[in-house]
Amino acid sequence: MPLLRSFSKDEILSDIRKVVHFCFPPTCIVCRRVLVEDVNCNTYLQELGLCRSCLSMLPLRLEEERWHPCLSDPYEEDPVSDFRVWVMFHYDQAIPGLLRRLKFSRAPYCGHALGSLMARELPEDLPFRPNAVIPIPLSAKRLQQRGYNQAAVLGAKIAQRLSVPLLENVLVRTRHTKQQSRYIDPRLREENVEGAFAVAEDWDIRGWNVLVVDDILTSGATLHEAARVLRQNQAATIAGAVCASHRQDYHEKVQKIRKKV
Repeated sequence: MPLLRSFSKDEILSDIRKVVHFCFPPTCIVCRRVLVEDVNCNTYLQELGLCRSCLSMLPLRLEEERWHPCLSDPYEEDPVSDFRVWVMFHYDQAIPGLLRRLKFSRAPYCGHALGSLMARELPEDLPFRPNAVIPIPLSAKRLQQRGYNQAAVLGAKIAQRLSVPLLENVLVRTRHTKQQSRYIDPRLREENVEGAFAVAEDWDIRGWNVLVVDDILTSGATLHEAARVLRQNQAATIAGAVCASHRQDYHEKVQKIRKKV
């Protein structure tokens, strides 16, 4: 009677993955079609959860459209007037839905995909070599509600690409704030986040070069307040990276409001 062959842990896990893959095949996070390698995706896209067709329709910004001043309404006395933000996508087509699912539907896989694309497109010639990637922090209340920080999900792939740490506990929220999307007036947005951040006491960031990551750039108030605090704590150079921006649409809304006043 032949002896039963023993199976290694790796072989068992591989077989389990094959069964799971067969029963629950990967689907595109945009169109929900089943992803089939060499048919509508390759290995990289299958890992991202995107088919070729949906990837090709993502509203990618041209390279010359990606760097922006942080604030939509800059002012002369700005302590971080040199702070600029790199933006990957226009806030259009599939991007708003993916970011909403990331933030409000417990869908971190949307952030993994978008973060991977951001890391892949991040320019080689950044204005400095970062010491760390720091995500915009959530308040304890919102982090508990959401289960994760969407900015950290996006930033993880960027930090991996840059071979630097993703540090979630350097910049902290000092108070819970209302969602910025409630406000259109840039002054109200600035007031909402004023004093909302601090550098944790056990961190010394003097001389650091920092890349700050968030999901959306609108008025720039949130990123600007974070950069101001980092500079106040003697960070040397600061830049931002976000997934998307709809600043042009935001400008038009602000101008309409100002005309009515």
